[in-house]
Amino acid sequence: MTRKLVVLVTFIFVLGVAIGLVVNDQRGSRSSAPEVAQGNQSEPDILAEDLELVQGSNGKVEWRVRARSAQYSFDKRIVQVLRPQLSAFLGSGGEEFYLKADQGEINQQGNTVTLKDNIAGQYNGFTLSSDVFDYIGAMKKLYLKGHVTVFRPDFQINATAVEINTETMELTAAGGVTAELVPQGLDALKKEKKR
Repeated sequence: MTRKLVVLVTFIFVLGVAIGLVVNDQRGSRSSAPEVAQGNQSEPDILAEDLELVQGSNGKVEWRVRARSAQYSFDKRIVQVLRPQLSAFLGSGGEEFYLKADQGEINQQGNTVTLKDNIAGQYNGFTLSSDVFDYIGAMKKLYLKGHVTVFRPDFQINATAVEINTETMELTAAGGVTAELVPQGLDALKKEKKR
């Protein structure tokens, strides 16, 4: 009887160890699965706060972006920014085109800037606003898209798209364009010119 008892206890012990190993192995594979999933998510390689990015060539600054925070992924080669402020310097005189937005993406290698949400800015006496802004350096073009407003005291233009050539400074509006002359603004401009 003692021999049967020893065999039974040994059997139960071995069975317990085997069950323990199987359960432990299953728990281990469950806990490692989320780690793999997290590794697949695109985490930024670099995080920064209060930064400035500058793009230029031949000693001339083309644009400068200041942002509250940014993250960069080596894989995507794009800087995602929060609260960006863009200053682009246009034409032969380097006239400043200024915009601010809630968020944006910058590809310095491709020389492109995209801004989104609550875009507002100024250029050459105009106040500008839009839903989306794209700067494409290779094409030497700026695009304001969505609900676009170009305003100055004597007139206002509304459109769904505005293109600005950064070399010729030509502005082209398209898509549901409306223009409104403001007589009070014209009178104010005439008075300033007389001084």
